[in-house]
Amino acid sequence: MTESYQVSKLARGTVLDHLHAGTGQRALRVLRLPPDCTVMLGQNLKSGRLARKDIIKIQDYELNEDEAAKVALISPEATLSIIRDFKVVEKFDLHPPLAFRGLIRCQNSMCITNAESIPGSWVTEQHAPLRIKCQYCDRAVDADAFEFA
Repeated sequence: MTESYQVSKLARGTVLDHLHAGTGQRALRVLRLPPDCTVMLGQNLKSGRLARKDIIKIQDYELNEDEAAKVALISPEATLSIIRDFKVVEKFDLHPPLAFRGLIRCQNSMCITNAESIPGSWVTEQHAPLRIKCQYCDRAVDADAFEFA
């Protein structure tokens, strides 16, 4: 017998698919969605591409570029689909940005970004496993250790 999952289609919104298993809850926390958002989180689902995956469906909400970048930092190579009138109108493979500002706080207490009101500036040092580096103090951080701003 084939195992299947029945999940309602979205009329409008965002689908985050192919999230690495176990990253869906963290993605939802960092997105800080409005409290009235309707969200479906599927965890540890079977996947041909990843073996196991998480999926998030957000009704009536489209992620912006910064939100998509945060998800890419949590789960590189996830997919983001924009749904309108029950159809996928845009689909993207998410990849960590090569360089970015302000999404993450530097954990180095001596970094100038923590002493002054300067947004962090980061560069992706390594993709697999993900490792990023602060451009101000040169501290490198692994994917599971960074804190979002």
